[in-house]
Amino acid sequence: MKKIFSALLSIVVVCCFCVNMSAKAIMFTPTFDIKSAAALVVNLDTKDVLYQKNADTQYMPGSLVQIMEAVVVLENCSNLSMHITVNPSLYTNIETEYPDDIRYAGIKDGDTFTVEELLYAMILTSSCEASIMLANQFGNGSIPNFIAMMNDKAYDLGCTQTNFTNVTGIYDIAQKTTANDMALITEYALSIGKFESIATSSAFTPYSPNLDRHEEGWTWAHSNLMVQKTSEFYMEDAQGIKTANLTQQGRNIIVKASRDGNSFLVILLAAPFTDDEGNLKFYHISDAENLFEWVFTHFSFRTLLSENTELGQISVKNGDGVDYVLVRPEKSFSMLWYDMADVVSITQEVELEDNVSAPVKEGQKLGTVTLKFSGEELGTLNLVATSSVELSKYRYYLALAKHFTKTGWLTWAIILSAMFSLTYVVVCIYFYVQYQNRKKDLVYLRPNSFEIRKEARKAEKPEKKNPKPKKS
Repeated sequence: MKKIFSALLSIVVVCCFCVNMSAKAIMFTPTFDIKSAAALVVNLDTKDVLYQKNADTQYMPGSLVQIMEAVVVLENCSNLSMHITVNPSLYTNIETEYPDDIRYAGIKDGDTFTVEELLYAMILTSSCEASIMLANQFGNGSIPNFIAMMNDKAYDLGCTQTNFTNVTGIYDIAQKTTANDMALITEYALSIGKFESIATSSAFTPYSPNLDRHEEGWTWAHSNLMVQKTSEFYMEDAQGIKTANLTQQGRNIIVKASRDGNSFLVILLAAPFTDDEGNLKFYHISDAENLFEWVFTHFSFRTLLSENTELGQISVKNGDGVDYVLVRPEKSFSMLWYDMADVVSITQEVELEDNVSAPVKEGQKLGTVTLKFSGEELGTLNLVATSSVELSKYRYYLALAKHFTKTGWLTWAIILSAMFSLTYVVVCIYFYVQYQNRKKDLVYLRPNSFEIRKEARKAEKPEKKNPKPKKS
């Protein structure tokens, strides 16, 4: 049942994310250079994508894979307080060409941790011990099986350019993802119970460490220097979420920041380790800081089209005293807008319905308006009637009659009427003639009918009396 619910949640979250992105996806260009090979900036509240660079180009995720691992664990674990005893034989012989890519959290043989503690170790420090122990536990003793679960989840989320081959993030050219896919995965992860509180913690102290193996107050600090107050890269608005380093590719980071009620997610992949002179650099952090300051400083919500704006009129047939109706947007259209972009350059493409006839109800959809900026679509809104138009029965029947006369039906009606009339006259004449003939036949068929009628006529005549003689 839990797996079914998780699958449904995946569909809902991904649909919401994708719909919003397609509705209002417009890219603005910052005034500074981005050193990372790929970048993406998305508003977590509206899902507006404000900037992207090579967002669909594949790169190795490194330990960013552990975000997906956390998702699979959280969806398959009914009790985060369940204890797991560390078995170092699972991770002591990790084979890799680049051992510096592996991160350890100081976990030792025989340590016992809850699932929640291991999630903290994995997300905050990229602990290979924690990631392997969790994968083994929830893959039913098979890490390849757990990796298959991760890939299945990526497929469910619509990550078409992502493939996972290991859970530690070690170098493997077959393990690939994109900034867009990592945005989908992280967005989904943030919707799952415990993930956000874990990934945005600056540090975590295990609940019950074995003090004979670890010092009291043993703590795992988040590897993102932007959340460490003692770091020169500290940014007050930053929160977590995950970092990754790959010797052969560069630094990756996914970080969240919130200010004045707005929350943004920045994804950066393959930032160089050094500058052109070979000096060590943290370009992934400087890129993130610059992008956050850019969106916080230059973006704000603006109403680009008010619902009270009249955008034209439509002729209405058969209206009672009115032959047109005005249209307006069904609702106002607002989005995060770059203060250096001129709203006057926004174009409106209005499409209105043809052949509108009364009655028309206020709020009835009569068309659409599409807003565009520099050729990119901002969004499409329905256009609705600002008022009602009642039907005039007189106009309706008059129009119906006019329409009837203009069609071939009138000709056919006249022809059929003439045919029926002619047929009726012919039939009437026929039956009249038949009736008269029948009357004659009946008379001549009766015996002595002529003599009888003659005698009858005689009987009807009065007798003539002899006149009296005149007196002389």
